[in-house]
Amino acid sequence: MRIRYEIIMWYQHLLKFIPGKIGCFVRNLLLPYKNGYKVLIWDGTHIDSPSKLYIGNNVSINRGCIINAAGNVTISDNVLIGPKVIIYSQNHNYNQQEKNINLQGYSKAPVMIQKNVWIGARSIILPGVTIQSDSIIGAGSVVTNDVPSNSIFAGNPAKLIKKR
Repeated sequence: MRIRYEIIMWYQHLLKFIPGKIGCFVRNLLLPYKNGYKVLIWDGTHIDSPSKLYIGNNVSINRGCIINAAGNVTISDNVLIGPKVIIYSQNHNYNQQEKNINLQGYSKAPVMIQKNVWIGARSIILPGVTIQSDSIIGAGSVVTNDVPSNSIFAGNPAKLIKKR
């Protein structure tokens, strides 16, 4: 099992450096995520557990993003994700004081990004978060809780700036 994971990681590492729309096409064709049409995953994007990533139509994931989909990540239609955004659907367990953190395993929680969302550059989306439709996440934000529809959130932690 570990060797298979290593092979997938090498394969993905090589694919993530193919530039331009040709690279986007090759990644859509060869990586095991489920995607709709007109999906652009730009070069330098790293996807852990790509088989648990679901992408809708007309989605652009900009350069240098990290998506950890171990707990499932769903990105709906017409979503824009800026450069170097990090989306995590798992986190380390740490509650057992007598045990090293690296031996406590992971907790997983799905991330859902609904339709017509724009996530600004270098934002971080944490496990269990749902960003509802027609919302905007300001650049550099850390999203720790759900975002209601038609909202603009920004900051660390991200908070409501205004309704759209």
